[in-house]
Amino acid sequence: MDPTLSILTALLKPLTSVAQDTWSQKEEYKLLKHLSHERISRELFWNIECIRRYRDDIKNISYIDLIRTQAFDGLVESEIPLDYLFDREVNPEFCDAEPYNSAQFKNNIQGIANVSELVDRTYNRLWMLKHRKEKSLPLGDIDYLLNLAVFTFLHATLVRRNSQKERQTPKNLITGFSYLTKKILTKD
Repeated sequence: MDPTLSILTALLKPLTSVAQDTWSQKEEYKLLKHLSHERISRELFWNIECIRRYRDDIKNISYIDLIRTQAFDGLVESEIPLDYLFDREVNPEFCDAEPYNSAQFKNNIQGIANVSELVDRTYNRLWMLKHRKEKSLPLGDIDYLLNLAVFTFLHATLVRRNSQKERQTPKNLITGFSYLTKKILTKD
């Protein structure tokens, strides 16, 4: 068993006897949620870099082999619903930032209400990308996957950081979202 999964499972055990509505008050839940966001954020950032490098050099398909899903797989195996760990709503104002303001991107994420659904959609796309590469199939819309991964990463990261700084205004958060999107998607 993955050592990190063991830690998540140990944190989960005291919560199993507690009603769902009181979970958010437990320190174990807060720690589990924080660790989950940290692991997914790190893994998504790595995957964004792999996809971005592949997109910039499509002849070097080996970047797709570097994509990781262990953090997500561990959360799925931990038997706690992603909706509890990534329970925040998707901020519709973030779709005002480029490249998320395109009609195509908005249409693709239509119906996604919370961050757990973004995480799930992103990882389903990552799994499909790896499968298509293994089977020598067309890889699909790499730009959409990259934008979706960045959008999900920023939701998971900025929302987590914002919860620690309650004085952040929505406008500051959107400005930060736009700035980080450009910084992540820009070549180095």
